[in-house]
Amino acid sequence: MTLNIGDQAFSLTVPFAKQDFVRDVEKDVDTLCRKWRQKFPGKPDKELLAMVAYQYASFYTELRLRYEEATRRALECLELTETHDNPEDPGAGLMELPGF
Repeated sequence: MTLNIGDQAFSLTVPFAKQDFVRDVEKDVDTLCRKWRQKFPGKPDKELLAMVAYQYASFYTELRLRYEEATRRALECLELTETHDNPEDPGAGLMELPGF
């Protein structure tokens, strides 16, 4: 399929099942590129595309960090429940509250 972002066309091989997703991404990135082109009319296209690439890389990195933190917390919860369910040590996994 051919994508067009910031008036730059390029071909990409995409499985049929992912083409709608790719079109949505293309639309979002192109919309941001056009918005910034109006906001910063003196900047060259190359710089605008670099700004857009940074914006999306920033979004990706933020989501990756959140995912890693959520995974860490989920594993901690799983470990607590597995320890708590241990019939050999009924008190295992119970958290002690400060001051009690």
